Amino acid sequence: MAVTEEEVRWCYRSILGREPESAEIVQQKAAAERDFRTLVLGFIASGEYRLKVTRPALVPLDRAEIDVQTSASPVELTLLEDRIRETWTQLGLDRPHDSVLSGEDYLPENIDEESVARFFASGVEELVTIEAILSRAGFVAHAAKTCVEFGCGLGRVTFALGAVFKTVHGYDISANHLELARRHAAEVGMSNVEFHLCPVGALGETLAPCDFFYSRLVFQHNPPPLIRALIRAALASLRPGGIAIFQVPTYGIDYSFSTKGYLAGPRRRDIEMHCIPQRDVFAEIAAARCTLLEVDEDTAIGQHGEWISNTFVVQRPEAA
Repeated sequence: MAVTEEEVRWCYRSILGREPESAEIVQQKAAAERDFRTLVLGFIASGEYRLKVTRPALVPLDRAEIDVQTSASPVELTLLEDRIRETWTQLGLDRPHDSVLSGEDYLPENIDEESVARFFASGVEELVTIEAILSRAGFVAHAAKTCVEFGCGLGRVTFALGAVFKTVHGYDISANHLELARRHAAEVGMSNVEFHLCPVGALGETLAPCDFFYSRLVFQHNPPPLIRALIRAALASLRPGGIAIFQVPTYGIDYSFSTKGYLAGPRRRDIEMHCIPQRDVFAEIAAARCTLLEVDEDTAIGQHGEWISNTFVVQRPEAA
């Protein structure tokens, strides 16, 4: 019996736990498989399914130290920021949705109402995880508190945060991302979200005071000295009792970084991946006189067994 498109969608949702990349992919799979059994077996045999049901490989404890420079002069920080701003300004113009959340469905030629709806629905799903982490810390997100999201992009998570916080400040380095986010805010009638373009030469240094800071899939696209500056700014923005949740890679096999070497090299025109050693994150937390509540290994970047990505949960103590 021929495979139907609905059966293909069922396999994506029930076996892989996600929506298919596009309507075209669904049509292709329906036409390629001879029966439902073969279709199901193919999904079960896929690398994506095996990754879901097997424990990810961990980077071994006896790993070698990586050579990562996490400091830079003010001039160097400005030059590093200039490169990142140039890249993300262009990405915001060329492929705004895909640069925020990678996927065939989010490329400009494939974007439609259905894929845009899934894009923002993923932010609502992320909020469930955020609220679980905050609950463990005894922090309740409600309409009397202020939130800052750094690297808000098109507002994928920002709008979900806006449903539970009084005010949300979304910061981004891409003007076009923010323009599209503002349009969406007007379309859905969300008036408690404010979007800010990071000013030139002051990346992360002018954040609004907040009760909750959030950033995921953002710090990793900045060179280590900028990551360190962003962590410092994030913690400085917290009010007494405030909590920050941020994700950043802390190890990459064969990864190294030199500020001078990076600036001497060619400008890159695509998304970069960087990391910062855990000890430097801990040093910034200590310097800010904040308390580390949790540090968890996460799956934000994949590459299991080669990179480590961590989610940090940090609180500024209540005023004495």
